[in-house]
Amino acid sequence: MSSNNIKPEISDQVAMGYFRNAKDNTYEFSAEVYYKWLKNQIDYKNGAELIANAEVESELLYGKGRAYGLELYAKKTKGRLTGWISYTLAKTERQFDALNGGNYFPAKQDRTHDLSLVGIYNFSSRWTFSANYVYSTGNAVTYPAGKYSTGGLTTYYYTERNANRMPYTSRLDISATLKARETKKYQSSWSFGLYNALNRKNPYAITFRDSKQDPTRTEAVQTSLFGIIPSVTYNFKF
Repeated sequence: MSSNNIKPEISDQVAMGYFRNAKDNTYEFSAEVYYKWLKNQIDYKNGAELIANAEVESELLYGKGRAYGLELYAKKTKGRLTGWISYTLAKTERQFDALNGGNYFPAKQDRTHDLSLVGIYNFSSRWTFSANYVYSTGNAVTYPAGKYSTGGLTTYYYTERNANRMPYTSRLDISATLKARETKKYQSSWSFGLYNALNRKNPYAITFRDSKQDPTRTEAVQTSLFGIIPSVTYNFKF
């Protein structure tokens, strides 16, 4: 948080876009480019001591950043089948004199590609089906470049900050909604869904450990949170 020693982070952004509707507003299209200047960026020093450190502000570094990219969007608003597609090609970088030789490096939130697809199909007056697919480049992370052992304790050696990538993330969600018969007093519906219908094990975190078969070798262990999750929802309005 901002304090007497930490300046608030500031950003300035410029953007230019093109927007168009077609066929009596049945279709919507847009394209936009942007550039953002980031000031007073904050990060930790290499080897920062964070646990029970009453003077944690002394472990901080201050620098700058930049973000720029292209955003595309298309939407169909009328008819039995509606939906939209959006895609972003982007870059988010930061620069600190004491990190990575003073060169720009990817921010943790940097995602080169980000794609979303949504489709909604009105099968009848009562049944509606929908699907949502998302894909994004994995977050920028710092993986160990080597290790050494002292007294049976393995210590990893790191080089450049955020020089690696976690695996990409993708997920397909599907659902079906059944509208009950409406009256003047109330209306209700049932929704049946599958979150992560393809049961993909998206990465939440990746840690490293010595191989049990050969301690001189290092293995990566991926942690995933949610697989396929079914759901049933009842909605009631009055």
